[in-house]
Amino acid sequence: MQRDDLRFMFPKAKHYAFVFENAHLLLVSWDRDDTKLLFVIQEHQADALMLDYPGQTFTHRVMDIIEHIFFVQLAEGDKEPRKYVLGSYFVVGNRAYGAYYPEAVSAEPEVVLFRITGEPPNLVLDPLDEEEYAEAAAAFREQHSGLLDITLE
Repeated sequence: MQRDDLRFMFPKAKHYAFVFENAHLLLVSWDRDDTKLLFVIQEHQADALMLDYPGQTFTHRVMDIIEHIFFVQLAEGDKEPRKYVLGSYFVVGNRAYGAYYPEAVSAEPEVVLFRITGEPPNLVLDPLDEEEYAEAAAAFREQHSGLLDITLE
């Protein structure tokens, strides 16, 4: 069997594609024991992803930053809280931002942006005023235009 013919499936795992500072990554997560593995998406084809292990140093750096902010719940008014997942961690100037999409992804997911402040593991998501939101949204569109087809809310 040739190496290119191998296909792997993890039926009990959840898969989350996201961008971290321009690196397209895949987080594979198992609820059973809270195990998470990180891979770089090298290529995306219609029915397959070509993955590579990014190395221990990169994995630890990314996981230290995203571990406590990857999954969040947002509540608006009297509505039930909705679960959101980190779709992108990006930096504009000297500020870090997170773009989040609903965990129950639709064909055209909405995206919400937050400023990420603090130091790992004590990172905080802060809402943005209109001006900063517009700046972050423009940077997000520019940096991710080739990867994503989404609507910013």
